[in-house]
Amino acid sequence: MKKIIVIFITLFFLAACQSTKDAFTLKKKSSTDEFLVEKKNPLVLPPGYGKLPMPQDGQIIDDEVEDGDLNVFVNNEENNSSSTFEKNSKPSSIEESILQKIE
Repeated sequence: MKKIIVIFITLFFLAACQSTKDAFTLKKKSSTDEFLVEKKNPLVLPPGYGKLPMPQDGQIIDDEVEDGDLNVFVNNEENNSSSTFEKNSKPSSIEESILQKIE
């Protein structure tokens, strides 16, 4: 009687597994087929692409000048922040005191 209960419980747990269900029903392994990939159309230029204006040389130079001004501004800000840190020799936190000792 005990063997029948053990066999019944074992079959119950095996039936709960998907792989054993597939083995008992003789299902084939489900896998994707690499040849069933949907082909897409090649890229094409949008309509009216040739009508777009060409960039002018003046615009490119203006952008470079603006970038240069930005770099000068950023460098000045970095110098100002480091000088204010040096002026305040008393660190306000432990982290700042450690950073000051590392430098």
